Amino acid sequence: MGLKSLFSENKSEVKDVMYLVALQGLNFVAPLVVLPYLMKVLDATNFGYIGFSLAVCQYLQLIVDFGFNLSATKRIALVRDNKEEVNRIFSATFFSKMLLLALSAVLLVAVSFIPRFAVYRPTLYIMFLTVIGNAFLFVFLFQGIGQVKWVSIGNAIAKFALLPLTFVFVKKPDDVLIAAVLQASVSVLAAIFTIGLTAHNRWASLVQVSWTQIRNEMRESWPIFLSSAAINVYTACFIVFLGWFASAGEVGRYSAADRVMRALCYAVIMPVLQAFYPKVSRMAADARAEAVRLNRQLLGVVMAGMTCVWAALFFGGPWIEYWLQGNYVGTSTLFRIDAFVPLFVGVGGVFGQLYLLALGGSRQKKQFEGVYLAVAVIAIVAVLALTPVLGARGTALALLVTEASVALLFTLFASKMTHGI
Repeated sequence: MGLKSLFSENKSEVKDVMYLVALQGLNFVAPLVVLPYLMKVLDATNFGYIGFSLAVCQYLQLIVDFGFNLSATKRIALVRDNKEEVNRIFSATFFSKMLLLALSAVLLVAVSFIPRFAVYRPTLYIMFLTVIGNAFLFVFLFQGIGQVKWVSIGNAIAKFALLPLTFVFVKKPDDVLIAAVLQASVSVLAAIFTIGLTAHNRWASLVQVSWTQIRNEMRESWPIFLSSAAINVYTACFIVFLGWFASAGEVGRYSAADRVMRALCYAVIMPVLQAFYPKVSRMAADARAEAVRLNRQLLGVVMAGMTCVWAALFFGGPWIEYWLQGNYVGTSTLFRIDAFVPLFVGVGGVFGQLYLLALGGSRQKKQFEGVYLAVAVIAIVAVLALTPVLGARGTALALLVTEASVALLFTLFASKMTHGI
């Protein structure tokens, strides 16, 4: 009955979810085919160069995104029938992102000249293309106006156009820079597609905005940015910590398991959050009880998907290690630890974004921020305690402890917020 009402009462959003799931599936087909090939051809050390550089660039991308994919999305969703207001929010957000992109470039150069990380310098500079490309994807606009499927279409086109070239041009470990170029160029091609689509359909236009408006957009996003920065302490930055304490080969083994886990995990949760976040945000004002009921149904759907991901990782890990062989020995243990992470990611994603942010107000936004700031401390303590002793296994265990803490705290706050509804 629950699923029947979910489908019947949210036909547009369910259609978007199914569409996004299909597109996410296509988006992850190419990487999941290319990824094992790169892991095997490049060997763990060279794959570690890419994994480390991608982790650093993911953190820089976080700076450029600055929480706009939640804050600006919500603001555009509330005024999407007012073209003038959409253009104003879009423009203020765009110019903010350009300033942050320049800042991230300076930070990249600074990181690359740290002696311990000098070996990663060439791949760091190449992978920065991912930050540039993602700055022009306009995810916040597409989500806000209910056209997010086009972001996935753009990504799918880019991946299927470029990633198969990996099999042609990457044949040996020394081809690591070619592999990095192909991986990074996906974001640039996807950005070109979404820019053209936005201009063609006139979904938004750049208009003149004041510095005050730019500051206001950044102020709106600041709490979410802090939360996202805390999140990345235990996603991208965990790999950076591991890179400090361990060899590039160890980084490669951890990155291999982590990237496969996140690919499967995000394929489940991201379509649901992207399709329903704008709707739940609109329902918060005058249909709160219905929104809570919808969120409960979505939690069940997400957890069913995450259970499948757990099974695939837990039971499939040993087969992946057997196929890779070589210097990937021990990867199956990492897969089995990582298998439990998606279960907590599913709980945290629904309660954090669809409850506290979409349904909540300023108080819940502060709670959202507070959870990640508190958990960032737990994450740093865990990774510093476990990684020097256990290497990649310690980093994976630290990730598991951290995600479990996030899920627990978001569940407590969401339960208090919806008590009696």
